[in-house]
Amino acid sequence: MAEFNISAYDQAEFNDLLFENMPDYAFVKDENFKIVKANSAFLSMYPVNVRHKVIGFTTVEDYQPDEAELFLAMDKIAFDQGYSETVETITFPDHRIRTLLTRKKRFEAIDGRTYILGIATDVTEREELIEKLRKSNDDLDQFAYMASHDLKAPLTAISKLVSWIDEDYRDELPAGAIENFELIKSRINRMTQLLNDMLTYSRVNQTPHEKEEFSFKDLVLEQFDMICIDKEFNLSCCELTVSLQKDAIAIVLRNLLANAIKHHHLDHGNIDVTIEEQKGFYFIKVTDDGPGIDPQYSSKVFEMFQTLKPRDQQEGSGIGLAICKKIANHYAGDITLIDQPNGTSFLVTWPSVPAQQPPFKRIK
Repeated sequence: MAEFNISAYDQAEFNDLLFENMPDYAFVKDENFKIVKANSAFLSMYPVNVRHKVIGFTTVEDYQPDEAELFLAMDKIAFDQGYSETVETITFPDHRIRTLLTRKKRFEAIDGRTYILGIATDVTEREELIEKLRKSNDDLDQFAYMASHDLKAPLTAISKLVSWIDEDYRDELPAGAIENFELIKSRINRMTQLLNDMLTYSRVNQTPHEKEEFSFKDLVLEQFDMICIDKEFNLSCCELTVSLQKDAIAIVLRNLLANAIKHHHLDHGNIDVTIEEQKGFYFIKVTDDGPGIDPQYSSKVFEMFQTLKPRDQQEGSGIGLAICKKIANHYAGDITLIDQPNGTSFLVTWPSVPAQQPPFKRIK
């Protein structure tokens, strides 16, 4: 097959062909913000009877000065800085309301004059879908919060009632009834943990982004002391002064440490926590010497309500790692399960520098 040789085709005509036939709204403006070139898609935004007032015009001649200044703001940025990008919801001259992602790039023509090339992509459907997904997620978070919060009151009442019966009539109950009461207590504890985890999960998006400086080792030891009460585990942790969202990373560490202890096949073991900073991220690794995770479950460990053992054998809500994943993602980080022959190791990546803001702003 013969290769297409652009030199065999007039370069200017070829550029015009591309410019004219792209589906996006394309235009070129001079230093006076006048449109000197526009493709058919761009011109189609204007009613036929006013299209003769597009080329050679700024199209804001009839605007009030402050409105014209706002309309041309991104043009000025493109001329001054070389590039601008924005997502804006605008009313077209034909009265349609659309959302556009508009990019403007400064360039210099052969004659030495400076222009900007503008490409506006219609992202109305995409933005509407994003907004629907955002609202859906907010509604789910609100439902989880309300459900878990409202269920705690009756659960507390049940717990108290069971405790009173157990205290007052334990000596009169047959062995089978006592065993059933212990089972009820276990289920109450499990439900309480599930509701607390659901509350935590629903509040992730509300956790503050402000960072504070603290000793990472002290935080790890503090979380470890909270959960390792009746078991013998050795913890090793390196020392490093970090600048992180302390409350958020504390939840992640607490869940990972609890996971290592809870799923260990023995009442004793070793847990190693390391942290290092490189290329704008903290890399936190939590490793234990437990039985490990079967590879067939590696893709499911971060899903909601996933447990590797039946809940009668292993207490837990199945939300802990999902909480870790959601929190890490919320702060532009991530958590992954490291494949290794023995034990279990999780790697948390967390930005050590503020995440870059999107290179555009939204204008209504």
